[in-house]
Amino acid sequence: MKAIRYCFPAFVLLLAFVTPRACAEILKVGIVQTEIENSLSDNRDKIIGFIERAKTKGCQLVIFPEGALYWSDIAVEKPTRAELDAAIEQIGTKARSEKIYVLFGVGYRKSNTAAYHNKAVVYDPKGNRVLFYSKNIEVPNRFYVHGIPVNVSICSDRGYLEHSDLPCLVQYSQIIIDISGGHGGDDGRPDLRWIRYRPWALRTSAYVIVSNPVHFDSDFMSHSPWGGGSAIIRPDGSIQASRTYQKDEMIVEEIDTTKSTRTEALRRRNHLVFKPFWDMGEKLLEGKTIDSIPDITPLSSTRRDIKIAATQMACSRNISDNVGKIKSYIQSAAEQGADIVVFPELAVTSSVKEDITAASQSVLDKALSEIRRQADEKNIYVIVGMPYFAEGHRRNCAFVIADDGAIKTQYTQLTAGGDELFTPGTETKAMWFELKGVHSIVTIGDDADMVEIADLAACRGMYLHFHIACETYASADEVLLGKQRNLLMLMYAGYGAVVNLAKVQPRSSVCVVGTGGVGLSAIQGARLSGAYPIIAVDILDNKLDQARQFGATHTINSTKEKDPVNAVWQIAGGRGADYVFVGVGGMDVLRQSFLMSGPGSMTVIIGHHGDDTLSAFEPTDLFGRILTGGGGNSRTRLDIPNLIEYYLTGQLKLDEYITGYYPLEKINEAVESMLSGQGIRPVITFE
Repeated sequence: MKAIRYCFPAFVLLLAFVTPRACAEILKVGIVQTEIENSLSDNRDKIIGFIERAKTKGCQLVIFPEGALYWSDIAVEKPTRAELDAAIEQIGTKARSEKIYVLFGVGYRKSNTAAYHNKAVVYDPKGNRVLFYSKNIEVPNRFYVHGIPVNVSICSDRGYLEHSDLPCLVQYSQIIIDISGGHGGDDGRPDLRWIRYRPWALRTSAYVIVSNPVHFDSDFMSHSPWGGGSAIIRPDGSIQASRTYQKDEMIVEEIDTTKSTRTEALRRRNHLVFKPFWDMGEKLLEGKTIDSIPDITPLSSTRRDIKIAATQMACSRNISDNVGKIKSYIQSAAEQGADIVVFPELAVTSSVKEDITAASQSVLDKALSEIRRQADEKNIYVIVGMPYFAEGHRRNCAFVIADDGAIKTQYTQLTAGGDELFTPGTETKAMWFELKGVHSIVTIGDDADMVEIADLAACRGMYLHFHIACETYASADEVLLGKQRNLLMLMYAGYGAVVNLAKVQPRSSVCVVGTGGVGLSAIQGARLSGAYPIIAVDILDNKLDQARQFGATHTINSTKEKDPVNAVWQIAGGRGADYVFVGVGGMDVLRQSFLMSGPGSMTVIIGHHGDDTLSAFEPTDLFGRILTGGGGNSRTRLDIPNLIEYYLTGQLKLDEYITGYYPLEKINEAVESMLSGQGIRPVITFE
């Protein structure tokens, strides 16, 4: 047993109807792992060459990575929209001539002054474009390859259930394809390779395919090469074929779609608790309207350290022996200063069916009483898994016991029932509890396949996620897959001055005054730090709309709000914001911003116009507050790698700052776009 510190957020679930029979059973696919070139024409020619190779090998579908046709970050040229359209159409023409489905990614611009945005393009064997969707913006419907339903995501979109799971659950997709651009199959550690994809296949019982380019520079972890890891994952989570860092190679494999049963997708889609959630997603995917949903204010947790003791316990087949071990571990955890000690699923009885069925209610009650008494005596919280009877049915339960021995909650596993040993739970409220002011949930075993639990709980304000399991593995690879499945569930949840100077803490309230480029950066930093609420204040509604896209949870137009200071205080729970970042001047605005902060708070000046006024403050304004400057607080060696990771994984918006490209002779138009609030950061080009 070891004491550890955790902070894991969470998410929630989807389920489905009867799958229509696909027209084809065997599909031959080619997955290309390419090194992306720095010019549009070179990439176009490479793609066309691979299409020819795929056809000669009998492939019916060939897949290329994100940005395979054009990647603006590495390109030496800036093609016009017409040039991009021409290259895209040439690939469509090749798809028609070779009579093959083609899927590829491209950085695309709507106009010659617009920023490039990644898109996924699919052509069918007749040369028809059947998909053209924008990353992070649209949720694409599934399409068909010879009658087989398929859905696609682009890189970081896989982190959103509406991209990753919704089409499979409600539109019967049997193949899920992710075209990635960076850390797709490779996450820098052998035990994390394909962590996004293998559990994805398990929780949908569908094939998952990743096509990812290989890079030969260094990533944010100083790895070179990096990327790669293209693979085909079977519905059971096993790897059918894969690559590591080979460049310009193609995996050619036959996929037996009869193995894509979607059993788990159907179970999730039709689960009593989450069916309404997926019904809503299906309507939205079809473009239908849904009933309005009231806004939910996330729960607010106390800011404090929690010391957690996690036990990896070998259970015996004797309940008395197991209870004795549990009591010993409780004492040891308390002596090490832990706030809570966590035991596995079915720790009291073991997971052997005969032991579970032999345990009577009276024996289980006696075991639970002893554990509660020990928690009370040692003044420590305990989570323990055990079978228990409720309403005449045996349930697979997790008991959360407070440090006074009281039962905080008794959660029944939602995903139980597959072996007819346990009756599944139907209540998500029971998974919630407070651990010394920190909102937490507990889940059990196969709940890990329902990542929607963790995702929705994170949206509700869950801050700690305890997952207990009792799993047996037949091989080292199964051990690895089980670890990845549990980690992936726990990954769902949730710069400069925001992170380094102010050191914004999770769940603290942040107000940003002025939502230009600097203000938007502060908003993103607050979002990445886990702040809530994040309040944006400006005088232009269009800039406030931009602020919401960058992470603001609330907006205030200070010219329309009668009392902006009071409005901020009310949103922040009646005590003012914990942190205020001021990105505009002059002194009157600064004083008003300063008064938006509460007692014990900090106001940071991150952008301020020149002003002859020395001070607009009253002496009493400063009582209990801190006013400081925030320029130049980047720690390059530490921050740049972090920012690169956030960008590559889709957590940090950078492309969205660039709202247009202007030649030097149109510099006045660029300046006007900023002054009008229409542009964030126009770029002047010298061509």
